[in-house]
Parts: sequence; C-alpha cells; structure tokens
Amino acid sequence: MVIRVRPAGPDDLNVLTQIVAEAFNVKMRVLFGRNRERTLSMLARMYRGPLTRGYDGLLLAEIDRQPVGALAIEPMPWQSEDISALDVAIRTELSGWRQWWNRKGFSVFSHGPEDGDAYLTDVGVLKKARGCGVGTALVRQAEAWAIAHKRRALSLWVASNNRTARRLYEKVGMVAVRHEVSLTSGLLYGIFSWTYMRKSLISAEQFSSFGIATIKQV
Repeated sequence: MVIRVRPAGPDDLNVLTQIVAEAFNVKMRVLFGRNRERTLSMLARMYRGPLTRGYDGLLLAEIDRQPVGALAIEPMPWQSEDISALDVAIRTELSGWRQWWNRKGFSVFSHGPEDGDAYLTDVGVLKKARGCGVGTALVRQAEAWAIAHKRRALSLWVASNNRTARRLYEKVGMVAVRHEVSLTSGLLYGIFSWTYMRKSLISAEQFSSFGIATIKQV
C-alpha cells in the first residue's frame, strides 16, 4: 500500500469538498445544516479561489491513487471576491436562523495563525482509511511545505479529548502549548476544551534530505 500526498488542483475541488464534508460531518451540520449538497456548495466557495490561483497548501492524500484525506494550511490566499461570494451564499442559501447559527459556529474557529506559522486546519481522513498512516503522511507533507515556504512553525488547535489526533501530532513532534475552555464550542459541537499545539521548524538546509513526495506503507 502506497500513501501519496500531493497539492490539490482545481480539478480536485469536488473530491476535496467531499472528503472534508465526510470527515467533519458534525461540524458541517452545525455550520450548514443537514443538506449535503448545500454543504458541498459552501465548501467549494471556500476552496475554489485559492485552488484557482494555484495555491499549493491544500493537500490531498491518496492510497493507490484514491483520495482518502485532506489538509489545509493557513493563511490561505483568500481575496475579497472569495469572501464576498461566500457571504452572498450564506445570506441567500441559509435561513435567517441558520445564518445566526452559522456565525456562532464559525466564531469558535476564529483564531488564526501566528505570524510566520503554517497553521493546519481541516485535517481529515475518510473512515475507511483511518489507522493506515494517512494523517501522519499529511502532516509530514505539511511540514515539508512549511519549511519550503520558510514558515517558522507548524501550529493547530485540536479537541483536547481527541486522543487519537493528539497522539498523531505528538508523533510528528508537536507539543501542547496551552488549553482553552469554550462553552460555545461545547454547546455546538460537544467539545468544551481545546489544546493549542505547535512545532518549531528546522531550516531548509537541514531539511534537504527529507522525503516529501511519496510515503510507502508496508
């Protein structure tokens, strides 16, 4: 079995949104409701602009050429038209109540990356591929990307009670920096505590021997 991680391109928009929608189904229901097509439409509006402009920090993981995982590195190069398109979609496709609920749901994730960091988000793997090393491969490739783009650290927030995810991030050298409690997040997502994890990165010269294209699983 071979795990391959590569940048997503414009032609991958549909499969990228499908992976994110499935991997984060609870989050998507809170933000956009239970209509799957509407969720995919909203996600497409979020990713289309960066992909169209050639942003290579949206990663896809494949097993035997079948996409099974995704990861996004922020800050992404959103432009005003991207934000406007998403805002229009929210106002026209969601009810007034759902718009309010959407704003509350997004407020939980309003934290952004520190200057110079590669902030990881939407790290998702399809259920059928979990336990195969896909998450590790995605984060390793994100680390290679961050170093190539001269970012000083990897960082992310993870649910404190998600032991599987925390072990993955610890495996690649990330450490817990602080914890925060959020009543809003608890009520919306059932997650009351979050952990901020970070890893300082080595220089590109030190990293020159790191393999980034394909990771083979035996």
